[in-house]
Amino acid sequence: MIEKEVQDQLKISSNKPKKHGIKKSVIVILAATMLLGTTALAGILYQMHNESVGTYAVRTTIEETTKNSSTTTSPIQISDVQMELSYLPEGMIQTEEGKYSYQNSLYKGGISIVFYKMDTGDAQFDMLTTNVATSEAIQIGNHDGIYIELQNHDSDAISFNQLIYIAYTDVHYVMQMYVASDVTKEDALKIAEGIRLQPVTDKTDANIVKSYIWSEYLTSQNNNENATFSEDSATVPKSALNNTHAIGEAFVAGQAEDGLENLTIKVTDVQLYDTISPLDLSVMDADFREEISKETDSSGNLKEATINYIKFGDGIHSIDEVVDSRTVPQKLVYTTLEYTNVGDEELSEILFFANLMKIVEKDGQMKLYDGNLSDTEPMWDEAIPTGSAYYVEMWYYDIHSGERNNNYINHLQPGETATIHMAWLVPEEELGYLYLNLDTYGSPYSFDEHSLAIGYVDIRQ
Repeated sequence: MIEKEVQDQLKISSNKPKKHGIKKSVIVILAATMLLGTTALAGILYQMHNESVGTYAVRTTIEETTKNSSTTTSPIQISDVQMELSYLPEGMIQTEEGKYSYQNSLYKGGISIVFYKMDTGDAQFDMLTTNVATSEAIQIGNHDGIYIELQNHDSDAISFNQLIYIAYTDVHYVMQMYVASDVTKEDALKIAEGIRLQPVTDKTDANIVKSYIWSEYLTSQNNNENATFSEDSATVPKSALNNTHAIGEAFVAGQAEDGLENLTIKVTDVQLYDTISPLDLSVMDADFREEISKETDSSGNLKEATINYIKFGDGIHSIDEVVDSRTVPQKLVYTTLEYTNVGDEELSEILFFANLMKIVEKDGQMKLYDGNLSDTEPMWDEAIPTGSAYYVEMWYYDIHSGERNNNYINHLQPGETATIHMAWLVPEEELGYLYLNLDTYGSPYSFDEHSLAIGYVDIRQ
């Protein structure tokens, strides 16, 4: 989610976009124009400035407040830096470079840090943040900063609803820290206070901070103003699904260029339950167990799901609004899959993934279900289930392996089969639209040629 958001900020398109549902609340913004303290560097005073744009956006800039005739506009030669981090909340660990999460909810929240190297000059920094709830000036040591709280309409789920900018004008870097809702504001600020950027001269130092080059950002911005990007494909001809597989049918997991020509997949069984009793909760983390526990009543039966009908805003003059909602019965869809090595050599570190796609037929076309089956345009843009029914990307699986102990099969000998169970919560009224996309490059939010070539699995109930 963070990598996608960074790409959105940089206006760089991805070949495999991942769309994520809306996680914003409908609350009135309290942000106003504000000025931060100044920082002196080589006789130049810098000021980080944050001002409101429209009603729900803020623009963050760095301004040079002291004009010096000797100041050059030539590109700045900026040293590489390494980041020293002196504070993490109890239970939080590093999961990747610049990414930290709590041990009991790995990869689901925490913080993610990116840096911009201001090679065109610190005063060139200019970032628009939309869907803002509140923002305020902060002082982190000798550095100016901005703390922003974003709209968040689903307080029960972990979402990245906080953002911190820090200007390190002494080394010409700007930090952008994405903060999830499982991290308090106080802890986020303590983490930021504990960050030090130290120049390094050894180019082979493995700890050198990887950063976005600001001049490249400006170039991408200019290039994309005139570029035309195609929308994700939400509709395809019925013939595009000719390669769809049935339950019990084995098919090759990928094309030859994917290196998966000797791996087959078979969905052997699909069962519906009114409880979560088939799930082996011991294989999932504490965060998952807490989340799924909210889906059942005292007798262990599944509660109803809530579907919110969202009218999208532009994030500047308007925000996403829940214009209607209703509750519906839901089912646990519990699937059994077999992954088999049909080759002559051992397979190892086998990545598996599953997306639950909801597809309906209309006028000879196959389209992704968006909550509307009528011929008239609704007053809303998207119907989004809340709670665990929100997840259509792989949610529960009972084999964990690999470096992160996640969705990998360790080894498969020739002729060997690994059995995996996966599960989703689905509104009962949508059971007739379900297909599985088992392509590890695929997405549940658009039709993709690669996934269509491998073929979806029809699990409609």
